[in-house]
Amino acid sequence: MSRLASLSVVGALLAPGAASARDSDTINLYRYVLDVDVPESPALVAMDEAPLRVLLGAAPKPVMATVLASASPEAFRPGLSLDVAPYFLFGGGVRSLSGYRSNSLTGRLMRVLTKTTVSAAMLPDLDGTGAWRVGLGLRTTFHDPHDPVLNSPLPERVEEELERHGVPPPADSDEDVSGRGVDLSAIFGQAEREMRSRSGDIQISAGWGVSARTEGGVLTGDGLRDTRHTFWLTGQASLGRRFDALATMQALDLFRDGRALRTGLGVQRKTSVADFRAELAFDGTDNRFHPGAAIDVTLPGCTSALASLTTAPGADTDDGPVLRGQVQLRWYFARCR
Repeated sequence: MSRLASLSVVGALLAPGAASARDSDTINLYRYVLDVDVPESPALVAMDEAPLRVLLGAAPKPVMATVLASASPEAFRPGLSLDVAPYFLFGGGVRSLSGYRSNSLTGRLMRVLTKTTVSAAMLPDLDGTGAWRVGLGLRTTFHDPHDPVLNSPLPERVEEELERHGVPPPADSDEDVSGRGVDLSAIFGQAEREMRSRSGDIQISAGWGVSARTEGGVLTGDGLRDTRHTFWLTGQASLGRRFDALATMQALDLFRDGRALRTGLGVQRKTSVADFRAELAFDGTDNRFHPGAAIDVTLPGCTSALASLTTAPGADTDDGPVLRGQVQLRWYFARCR
């Protein structure tokens, strides 16, 4: 009898969890990542190889790979970076929708955790010794009013459309809701327009990164030198569906005598096929203002091509700034147009 009573108690404790697993409140967050505002790789920011100094404040994509080529009067340098959200990597996208939208301390912290990425990058050092420059970065988004799961009924709209066509809901582990015979492009397009047009909302992100130079090859080197730590804070404010204002502050080489502050303002003009950015940044390493511009063109298959042109401090700051160009090809995980 006592055993039966114990089983009854256990069943009562488990019943709410079983019911919530069956109801529609459980979703996979990564079905609703939109193809807008792909931020820079934090490892490349740490290595001072980001295309521009004024950074985007938008939330990161769960996975992104970047191949780049950077050119200046001193050298031509190829590179590679990889960014991954640990929460995505370990299958953390399956969440309670009401829990994700909660404004409790736990709900807010979990949203920050969801939008945290780690990043690694490497570029050859062109000093003729076979050494490499390597970077490691960490980036998170503290405030993201353009989150379609948090601030739009996108999950409900998708569920209703599937139900209207008699299609069973996807399993919790499914990170894609396409390929089910239902055209969801209009629903995702509407969500994208709604998120872009949230005028006055500010997305806030921050990051830390460290870069260093290897002694010898990247795998056979005897150690690291010229270690530099960089911290940054950036904001992105929507001025309408098509325009964003950007502001960034970076603390460069913070733990050494060469520490300096870099600040800048920028503007972004967004279209359906490309985003255009222009900036003006003050660099404390040479105490000069540096302009820059970039274009980011959307390509098929969740890829984009980004080209930028900026001025940068020269190897000898007394010689004045130098011109630097960069081209990036990026692939990222998102619901692509």
